[in-house]
Amino acid sequence: MLNPDELYDNAFQPDNVYGHCLALLARYQDVTQPEGIHLDLGCGFGRMAEVIRDKLGKIYVGVDGSEAGPASLRERGFEAHQLLFETYEQTLSALQAIIAGRRVLSLTMLDTLEHLTNGDEVLRAIRTIIGPGNVPAVISVPNNGHRDVGFKLAFGRWDYTRDGLLDHTHVRLFSEQSMRRTFEAAGLQLVDSNNVSIVKSDQHFPDTHPLFASGSVLSEFLTRLREGVDDYSTVNQFVCLVMAGPQSQIHRYIDDAERKPKRPFLSIVMRTQGKRPYTMIEALTALAGQKDRDFELLVIGHKLSHEQQLSVERLLDDSPEWLRKQTRLVRVDDGNRTRPLNRGFEEATGEYISILDDDDVPLAHWVSTFRQLAEEKPGRVLRTIAALQNVDVVEVQGKPAVRAIGELKPYPAQFDLLQHLITNETPPIAIAFPRGVFHDLNIRFDETLTTTEDWDYLLRCALTVGVHSAQEITAIYHWWKSSAESSRTVHDQTEWDANYATIHRKIDTMPILLPAGSSKQLRTLRALHAARAVSSNAMEEEGTSYLLEVIEILTSRSWRWSVINRLPKILKGRKDPTIADCFKMSDVQLISLLARLRNSSSWRRTAIFRGRKK
Repeated sequence: MLNPDELYDNAFQPDNVYGHCLALLARYQDVTQPEGIHLDLGCGFGRMAEVIRDKLGKIYVGVDGSEAGPASLRERGFEAHQLLFETYEQTLSALQAIIAGRRVLSLTMLDTLEHLTNGDEVLRAIRTIIGPGNVPAVISVPNNGHRDVGFKLAFGRWDYTRDGLLDHTHVRLFSEQSMRRTFEAAGLQLVDSNNVSIVKSDQHFPDTHPLFASGSVLSEFLTRLREGVDDYSTVNQFVCLVMAGPQSQIHRYIDDAERKPKRPFLSIVMRTQGKRPYTMIEALTALAGQKDRDFELLVIGHKLSHEQQLSVERLLDDSPEWLRKQTRLVRVDDGNRTRPLNRGFEEATGEYISILDDDDVPLAHWVSTFRQLAEEKPGRVLRTIAALQNVDVVEVQGKPAVRAIGELKPYPAQFDLLQHLITNETPPIAIAFPRGVFHDLNIRFDETLTTTEDWDYLLRCALTVGVHSAQEITAIYHWWKSSAESSRTVHDQTEWDANYATIHRKIDTMPILLPAGSSKQLRTLRALHAARAVSSNAMEEEGTSYLLEVIEILTSRSWRWSVINRLPKILKGRKDPTIADCFKMSDVQLISLLARLRNSSSWRRTAIFRGRKK
C-alpha cells in the first residue's frame, strides 16, 4: 500500500496549483513590508518552500499534520512544524505560538481543506490570523463541479479514486458556489483567483462512455449546456486569494428556507422608454384586472430622460395600491433594446418570467392561463395565443391615443418548432419562460442583436426545455403602422436580415433535441419535397400537380392559423385530411379536395396572411 505522504509529494510546476498560487502571491505582494514570514498550512513536503524564499524573498514556515513533510523541510533548511488541526481555539493558539510575534506577510493552504472534517474551524482561525494586517491568503480545493464528475453522476456513476477530484480521503466536496459560501461563512472574502483547468480530468473515464466520446451528439449537447452555465466546467482546482472580511450570516450549507424560497408565480418584465404613456396606461390597467394576482411587475426604464422617468413614476403611482406594492422601477441607461431584458430577468424573483412591452395588452386570464400550463408541464416554456392587432396613433382632445385598425388576427394555435426555426410565430407577450433557463442554465438574451432578440431567446429555450401550449387567446399584440415609431421603422431591412442570419448561424452550430411528433412533421416535409421533385420532372402528370397543391395548402401557416375557424366542425367530428390521406387519393378525389380547400371560408379568411410578410 502506498504511503499517503509519498502520494501527495507533487513537484512545483508553473501550471499546477503551486505555480498558480505563486503567481497570485506575487500579484498581491506588498514590497513595502519589512521582513516577515509566509505560513504554509497543510504544507506536505513543502514544494513551495524554495520558490517562496527565492522568488518572493519571504521566510517560509511549513505546518502539517504528518511528520514526514516537516522532516523533509527541516532537512532542506526550512522551519517546519507538525500540528493536527482540531478546534478553532486549539488551532489558533498553536499557530500563534508558531508565529511567535513575527509579522505574517502571506498564508497558503493548498489542497488541504477537502481533507478536514473541521475545515470551518480552521478557516476561522486563518481569518483571525490574517485580519489585523490585511494579509492575503491563497486557498485551493478541487472542483467537484467539473463537467466530468457531473456528467458521470447524472448517469449513475460516482467513482472514488486513489487521488484526484474524487480522492478517497476527501471528506468535503466543493463547487464554486459552495466554496464561496464556505469562505464567506468563515469571514473570508474571495478577492482573486488563478484556477487550474483541465479539459479531461482524472474522472474522464471510461473512454467508451458516450458522455466522453467527443464525437457523440450526447457529449456535444451536454457540454454546450454545461459550458453555458458558468466558467468553471473544466476547472480542476480552484486557486483563490482571500482576505479577511465581514463574517456572513449565511451557512456554508443551503438550509430549508433557501431550498424552497417563497416566490411570486410570475415576474413580468415591462420595457419602456416612456414615450407612449397612453399605451402604458392600458397595459397597467390590464394588469390591475388580472384574475390571478400572484405576480411582480418589473418596469425597466431604458434610457429615460428626467421627464420620462417622472411620467412613468406618475403612471405607476396611479395604479391600485396592491399593484404598486408588487412593482419595481429599474433604470437601465446603456445598451440596445436587448439590455433591459437581461437586466429585468436578472432582477426577477418569480418562478416564471414573461415580457410585457408597454404597448401590449394582456387579457384578464393571462396570468392564470400561464399558471394552468405550469401545473400541467412544469419547467417548460409556456405559450398561449396572442392576437395581432394593427394600431395607429390618433389625437383625442389634444392628447395622443391608440386606435385599432382592422380585425384581430390570432397567431397559430400550436407551437411548431420546425416552423419557428425558419421564422418567429410567437410574440413575446404570449410566452412565459421558466426561471431556471436564465438563472440556472444562464441562457441569456444576445445583446449583439438589435432586433428579433425575443425569437432568438425563445428558440434557444425551446430547444432545451420544450414548449407547452394553450389554445386560448390571452393577449393582444399591437402592430404599429409605418407612420408610428416601432422596431420596424427604427431598424432598416438590412439590419433585420443581418440579425436573422446571425440567429440561423447560431442555431446551426447547436445539436438540438426535437419534441415528440417531430418525426411525423419531418416525414411530411420529406414527402412534400419528394412531390415537388416529381412535379418538376413531370409536370404533365396532373395528378402529381394536384397532390402538390393540396400538400402546400395543408402544410401552410395560414391553414394552421385557421384552425379556430374550423374548431366547431372539428368538435362535431369532422377531421381535416392528412398528408397520408392525400397520397392514397385518386386524381378525381384530389381535384375535389383541392376545390373544397380553396373555396373554404378558412382558406379565404387567411388570405391576408399569405400576402403579409411576417
